[in-house]
Amino acid sequence: MNRPIEASSAPARRLGSYTTAKVTKGRVERLEAHAGRLGRDAIRIGLPVPDRAEVLRALQNTARENFGDGEGIIRLEWSRLPDALPELRPQPRPFVAKPGPWRAAIAKTLHPGPERRANTKQIDVEAYEAGRREAIAAELDEVLLFDATGYLVEGASTNLLAVTATGSLVTPALELGPVEGLGFGEARLTRAELVGLRELLCVNAVRGVVAVGRVDASIVGSGRPGPWSDRLARAFSTPRRR
Repeated sequence: MNRPIEASSAPARRLGSYTTAKVTKGRVERLEAHAGRLGRDAIRIGLPVPDRAEVLRALQNTARENFGDGEGIIRLEWSRLPDALPELRPQPRPFVAKPGPWRAAIAKTLHPGPERRANTKQIDVEAYEAGRREAIAAELDEVLLFDATGYLVEGASTNLLAVTATGSLVTPALELGPVEGLGFGEARLTRAELVGLRELLCVNAVRGVVAVGRVDASIVGSGRPGPWSDRLARAFSTPRRR
C-alpha cells in the first residue's frame, strides 16, 4: 500500500525586492528615491509596481511609530508568497554607528552571479546572508564577494567603488551581477588588483560612503580615507527627503 506523501516543513520562499532606508531625526532620508527603487525593481523581477503613496506612507509611519524624533533603519520589502499577491513588509531596527575606516576580508562565500535578479536588491539571496554571517563571526565591517571566475562583484551589504592604481574611479561591472546603485565607470577587478588600489569604498543608503582601510592582512592605499572617500562622503552626508 502506498504511503501518503508528507508535506514539506520548509517555509515557502518569498519572491520580491527590498530597499533599506536611514531615519535621521525622525525623517526618512531619500524618501522618494526608496519608493522609486522598489518600483523599478518590481518591474525588473516581474512583480506589479507598488503604489507609490503606500510605499511613502509605510516608510513614514514605520519611522514615526518606532523611532519618534530619533535614528533608525527601515528595511521595506515588496514581496509575495507563491500564488499570492505582493505586500509591503516594513522591518525596523536600531541604527548602530560603524565609523571608518572599515576592516574587510575576502569572503569564503562565492557570489552567484547575475542569475535572474536583474541587478535588484532581491530578498533571500543566500550569498548575502552567508557573507554577513562571515563578517559578524570575524568581527569585520564587511566581506567582499567574488564570483566563480575570480572577479569582485560587491560587498555582502554594500556596493563597492575602487580607485585604481592609475587613479580611475570604478565600480564592478553590472554584468557580473551586483545590485545597481552607482553611476560610475565599470571594471573587472581581480583579487590581485586589490593590493594596488589607491582607495576602496563601501557605499549604501544607510552608511553612506565609508573607506576600507584593510582587506585581510593587506592595507588599502594609505589605510586611511583618501581624496575620493572624503569628497564622496561629504556629498552623500547631507540628508535629503527627495
